[in-house]
Amino acid sequence: MSVLPPPSSRVEDRVLHENVRWLAAVLGRVIRRLEGEEVFRAVEDLRRACRARRHGAGDGPSLRHLLGRVEALPLEVAARTARAFTLFFLLINTAEQVHRVRRDREENEIPHASAETGSIQRVLEKFRDEGSDADAMADALSRLSIGPVLTAHPTEATRSTVLGLQARVAEKLLARDEASPLEQEALERALEADVELLWLAAEVRAGRPSVLDEVSNALWYLEQRFTEAGARVVGELEEAYERVFGRELEGATPFRPGSWVGGDRDGNPHVTPQVTLQAARRTSHAMLGVYKRSVEGLVHSLALSTRIRPPLPDLVESLERDRQEMPRVWEKNARRNAEEPVRLKLSAMAARLEGCRARLEARDAGRPEPADAAYSNAAAFEEDLLLIRKALTFAGAREARRTLLDPLWATLRIHGFHGYRLDLREDSRAHAEALEEIAAVVETPLGEKGDLEGELLGRRPLLCGRLPLGEKTWSTVEVFRVMGRIQEEIGPEAASTYILSMASSEEDILRVLLLGRETGLVDLSADPPRSALDVVPLFETGDDLRRAPGVMDSLFRNSAYQRQLRARSMRQEVMIGYSDSAKDVGLLPAAWVLHKAQEGLRDACRDAGASLALFHGRGGTVGRGGGSPVFRGLVALPPGTVEGRIKITEQGEVISQKFGLPSIARKSLEVMLAGVLVSSFGRECFDLSSADDRLFHETMDRLADVALPVYRRLVHEEEDMFRLFLEATPVRELARVHFGSRPAYREGGSGTMAGIRAIPWIFGWTQMRSNAASWLGVGTALSAVAGESGGLEVLRRMASGWCFFNDLLGKIEMICAKTDMEVARLYVEQLSPAHRPLFDELEKEFFRTTEALAAIRQAPYLLMDQPLLQTDIAHRNPYLDVLSLLQTSLLKGKRSLAEDDPQREALEAALGSTLNGVAQGLRNTG
Repeated sequence: MSVLPPPSSRVEDRVLHENVRWLAAVLGRVIRRLEGEEVFRAVEDLRRACRARRHGAGDGPSLRHLLGRVEALPLEVAARTARAFTLFFLLINTAEQVHRVRRDREENEIPHASAETGSIQRVLEKFRDEGSDADAMADALSRLSIGPVLTAHPTEATRSTVLGLQARVAEKLLARDEASPLEQEALERALEADVELLWLAAEVRAGRPSVLDEVSNALWYLEQRFTEAGARVVGELEEAYERVFGRELEGATPFRPGSWVGGDRDGNPHVTPQVTLQAARRTSHAMLGVYKRSVEGLVHSLALSTRIRPPLPDLVESLERDRQEMPRVWEKNARRNAEEPVRLKLSAMAARLEGCRARLEARDAGRPEPADAAYSNAAAFEEDLLLIRKALTFAGAREARRTLLDPLWATLRIHGFHGYRLDLREDSRAHAEALEEIAAVVETPLGEKGDLEGELLGRRPLLCGRLPLGEKTWSTVEVFRVMGRIQEEIGPEAASTYILSMASSEEDILRVLLLGRETGLVDLSADPPRSALDVVPLFETGDDLRRAPGVMDSLFRNSAYQRQLRARSMRQEVMIGYSDSAKDVGLLPAAWVLHKAQEGLRDACRDAGASLALFHGRGGTVGRGGGSPVFRGLVALPPGTVEGRIKITEQGEVISQKFGLPSIARKSLEVMLAGVLVSSFGRECFDLSSADDRLFHETMDRLADVALPVYRRLVHEEEDMFRLFLEATPVRELARVHFGSRPAYREGGSGTMAGIRAIPWIFGWTQMRSNAASWLGVGTALSAVAGESGGLEVLRRMASGWCFFNDLLGKIEMICAKTDMEVARLYVEQLSPAHRPLFDELEKEFFRTTEALAAIRQAPYLLMDQPLLQTDIAHRNPYLDVLSLLQTSLLKGKRSLAEDDPQREALEAALGSTLNGVAQGLRNTG
């Protein structure tokens, strides 16, 4: 049964398909020239054969016949062929991102388009039309805190070198739309040069990246994308507010970008306290470089002369202070810019920023700090920036101020001197083990809640001198000292959040506070209490999520924690884990337990008078909580759980898709902003009657109860599915292709279902194209409820009237549309034939799922409301088939070789290309 209609091309997507054909032709010429006729012919023959099979040609070959052709290829040719299709998908992804830019421009020209386009102007118009006045909207905007948080990821293979080339290709595609025939020829030659360089650049690293390599990759996004995109969106927000409400909005700061790269210790032994300190310093150094380059650019632009307008008196006073504090800088610039005080001030500001960078460099290298003048903190830089702003206003240069200076001010408000807000994360067991050892050495009980509470409310230190503690305990303690040092050097916002993985009790949270107390971050006995630490419990498993509201409610009644809340302005951040909950109980039960946990956490915080900020730890794929269009996913969150504050992890290939190109990065932030506004202050999805709300909750309870045992039996209670996973997917190869620094298994869990992390668990099923972990149990649950009296009608009402359920179905539809059970069966037959009976059972569950979706949606195919995605998947499938065939063949070949066979290294390199290619082709594997 086909789950998608035959591929077709819409008129509005004609340019996209022309671009794809053109890029394919360019790539073909490059391959032929650089690799020779044999590789070019292998690529072309497999492309045509797989297209013929997919498009139903009468003489189309079968998958098994095609596998035989692939197995006949010499290894070197097979490896080059895999690289060809991997690069083809990278180019397709670029073309599609460019097309998103085109379509966005077209949508913005449509009058009365809905807010769902993500246009901030449309959202503000919607609120105005619903009765919000300028003051109410300004207040709502002032409360926004939106944190996209980048995480290092063991399936992310897009290097910054490749990202830069990809951006150049995108620029040329956009320029080609408006170019003359002569200009098009020049663009095509330049683009072919970029494709040559992409072909000659290694897409998989030669060795496993260090944590600081991953930090460098995150910094590329900071310097090249986030700083410009964030400032642009803030400027557009302020302009839209002025157009809609007729008055200025100044100082909006909706974004708080964050990072885990260099701070995530959970399961990664390479993230040492010293590495965390280096990561924070390098991020600040990069951010200061952005400011210095921007200020130097303003020196060239802002040539305001005192012969035309008198100087601002405050500016003159400030320059006198600079003359005294920075004589060398003054002497260098005073004569040249004597009549241009704004330029003179900007030159001093650039020198102070360079002084900040030199100070960080010296600290990182262990050298004495230079004596050059430097800003003490970001607020001092902002004070000077606002002085320049005031001077421009005084001179009447209002538009110059708005277009040249205000973007830099917006960037500073968003990023400070820290760049990213670095979150630190550790497993709750690490603190329990550390305090257990400390308790034994100091002979003080620290195991019970009362013991911890008493210590937190007292003043007696536990860590006096150098206690005889193990290296692991001292490392755990040192992380908190490093947090304090980062705050002291860079600022409180640079590292104030501590994520507590696998949190399950009050004691877990109180232990973190106690370690913070021992290192000077926390003093709850002071009056008023003092804390520079936000302890963020991460509830991950199904059981922990069910208990989460009760744990927080009890914690809020704890006298020590009440003082912690007061010290942190009554704000409480809680992280919920989509990945591990889905791995634990399956997609549908996890989605429901997450939804109910959010409702319970909302109520617990309201009762305690605390402001809740939820941190959504979701990946890019459906099996890890992702897969929704951003706007749809945000408005589907439970009412009252956002209220202007949210953090969301950005992981894997999703990072490059959302932030790899400048226009896409801006649009991604704009859509996030629009979705948070509507979810927080709009009326969408929240108008269910109490009767429907109760009925829909009861129905979801029933669905989750039916799906759970199906998933738990096959995944956790029996061994065959994990054995199938290990044998029929390339998950073992993932650990060898050096995509990331973190191991695939938790400590002590190597080779077990309990020990494997959620990322490789989902990634493996995705690679073999079955996505089984994402829909297992769903078909049984939906068909069971649909078969009950009136059940199908209730499910249809839920799909049409409840954003949560509509979004859940949409994600399941998408992952089913990307599933190919015929290709998955090939993996099983070739690599794990003993598990064919289990695969038969899985295949029946898959078709139960798609049939139930069709019945609920009342549609002949999946994704009927997303024709572009339907067509996109159908067009990609033949080329994904080539990579799947190559991967299956290479896996078979590798597993037939001895461990010391010299051919293994070449096979693993080729497999690395197929893993990257399938990830690029499916797009949301992160």
